[in-house]
Amino acid sequence: MKNVIEFYLAELIKLRRTFAFWLTIIGAAIIPLTMIITYVYNWKMFVPATGVNPWDELFGRAFNGVILFMPLYIILLIGLIFNIEYKANAWKHIFVQPISKESIFSAKYLIVFSLIVLFMVLFSVFTFLVGEIVGVYKVELGFNNNSADFKYIFNFSIKVLIAILATTAIHFWLGLNIRNLVSVLGIGLAGIALAILMNGKGGYADFFPYAYPIMLLNYVPSSPDVYLERFHLISIVYFVLFFFLAFFQFKRSFKG
Repeated sequence: MKNVIEFYLAELIKLRRTFAFWLTIIGAAIIPLTMIITYVYNWKMFVPATGVNPWDELFGRAFNGVILFMPLYIILLIGLIFNIEYKANAWKHIFVQPISKESIFSAKYLIVFSLIVLFMVLFSVFTFLVGEIVGVYKVELGFNNNSADFKYIFNFSIKVLIAILATTAIHFWLGLNIRNLVSVLGIGLAGIALAILMNGKGGYADFFPYAYPIMLLNYVPSSPDVYLERFHLISIVYFVLFFFLAFFQFKRSFKG
């Protein structure tokens, strides 16, 4: 465990100056930035009716935007992380260190998930700041007289993270098998395009990993008692399958 933590911290330091790190920060700000521009220039459209919490609409719109952006972000992030090692021929330097492959693999996965969670946290913080700013800009919008539903924000963020587990695991596995960044991006973009055509509907969509985030657009639970939908559970199954597929391949035969 000590080796995992040490390698993880070393990898974090290495990533600070890479585009993969800045992609997380910039990507998390894109949707909130779009929202603030939209609210400032079209504020009359967003004046809430009596009894309506404007925070609900703000986060609903923001989540719809980030859901569409999330798969592309993950594909780019994982592709860039692996490309750093391939481009600099760094795998050989990593493997000569007195660290087990299991520790290296675990630390790499933790890096990916740390950046994805950071992305969601920053996105939520930036969106909250949008509400605070436009609330001061136009008091008619009612943000200052209402409170954001942080329980909803947290729960929906969890649902988004679970929905993208399958895509994350698949592209981590692809990163071990395809050295060419453009090829990996091409596969991912093709998957996203097909998911958009499916529109998150149809019998096959539940088994198509790239479609899961789109299923959360304007999301309404299938039942009041349901926390995770069927596609969430299938996403977890995909994650477990490709996680262990990547793990055993990395441990036994991966040489970078």
